This record gives sequence, C-alpha cells and structure tokens, in this order.
Amino acid sequence: MITILSSCSTNKSVVGLYGKCGKSYFACTQIELKSDNTFEYYIFYDVGGGSVLQGTWKRISSDTIVINTFKQPQFPKTTYIGKVNPNLKGKVKIRISDKDGSLGASNVFINDRAQIKVADENGIAEFQVNSIKNIEYGFLSLSEKIEIDNPNYNEIEVLIKDLDLNAIPEFITNEKIIFKRNKIIMDTTYVYKRTSLKNKQWK
Repeated sequence: MITILSSCSTNKSVVGLYGKCGKSYFACTQIELKSDNTFEYYIFYDVGGGSVLQGTWKRISSDTIVINTFKQPQFPKTTYIGKVNPNLKGKVKIRISDKDGSLGASNVFINDRAQIKVADENGIAEFQVNSIKNIEYGFLSLSEKIEIDNPNYNEIEVLIKDLDLNAIPEFITNEKIIFKRNKIIMDTTYVYKRTSLKNKQWK
C-alpha cells in the first residue's frame, strides 16, 4: 500500500516528485505525480534492479487520490466453472489453473479444510466426497477460498486471479493515496518528502 501525505486543494499542489535517494543506494523508491493525471513510480533494489510503473491518478475526495497502472491483471478475480459428471459418483475432481496453465503441486483443500490433496502435474486433485461446500488453494505463500454455489458439482475448474508475486509489483489497482503536509508514507513505514525533480533517479 502507498499512502501519500501532502496538503492540496488542486492538482497542481499534489503534482511533484516524492522520495529522495542517496548518491549510492541499495534501494530506492520514488513516485512522480504529473499534472496530466499520470504518474511514474520508480522502485529499485540492488538485487533485481529497478522498474518504473506508469499509470493514472484521480482525486476521489478532498484528501484522497487513487492510482492505477496502465497494465492491469488479465484475470482480476478468481472464477470457477462447475458441472455434475455422472461418471464421478462419490468423487469430486478439481483442476486449479491460472492464465499460464495448470498449477501443479498446489495444495487443494475442500469443505473448510476437512480434506487436503496436492494437485498433480495437470493441476488436478480428486477427493472421495459426496458434496462440495468450498475449495481453497494454496500456492507458494498465497491462498484463497472459493465458495461453491451448488454442492452437487463434482467436476470443477478453478481459474485463479493473476498473482503478483514479485518484490516489484507488475500492476497497481485502485490504490488509495492520502495526502497532507508534503510527505508520503509508503507501506505505513517509510516516510518520503516532496523533493525537487532534479533528484529524479530515472529518465
């Protein structure tokens, strides 16, 4: 989460560069809010290098703006398709996938974690059970529970939302920014002040 603090009543008073990086740095974070309601967000780590996220910002209240990167997830929400397969009596077959294909080796839980299986290389896990209430997948450090609206479904395809697993995010969606007193607070920990554009670390 990014929180920006800076007193403003017009776009012009919000516009500027926030965050100053030293001459020799191992990490650097800066964000420039521009007068045309676009922004550039620079994130650099010594291991992994730097990246510049670009997008738009808009005011939603007297002290709050929202930012969105131009790049947005292809699948912003997890969805599923279920059906009743008469050949799967007493079983439920679940396939977990994302936009790139099957999520093999993901953990699959059903019915409030009453049962757990590890999906095979095709992202499939089968359970001996007569009805399904919910499904939860676990992949790397992430997990999500999906409520199933028909307990009789016994063949279910789950397409999970796009995961942003990198230290430097790929996209930002509807991130709220609160501004006051020419300072910014990022991730509720790091405080950055408005600074001169000559201190900008990217072209």
